[in-house]
Amino acid sequence: MSGEEAPEEKIMTINLKRIWEYSGRVRAPKAVRFVREQAARHLKTKPENVKIDEGLNRYIWSRGLKHPPRKVRVKAERTEEDLYVLKLAG
Repeated sequence: MSGEEAPEEKIMTINLKRIWEYSGRVRAPKAVRFVREQAARHLKTKPENVKIDEGLNRYIWSRGLKHPPRKVRVKAERTEEDLYVLKLAG
């Protein structure tokens, strides 16, 4: 066997607590970037290979620029060889 296979689908909870250390004007954009980076880390791929679904993006921005959610539960689905799409789980 040649190592681990990449999962077809994975559900994970990403804690956005660290985002609240930044000033209010940058929190939501940093939260989107942080979700992409953390998902890439869990899926063992590059952040460029992780795309965020419109529904997840709307959820992060739902309370505005200054007040993103503290946690977000996402479902990662593999679409192509090394390309994942993150959707809001649940």
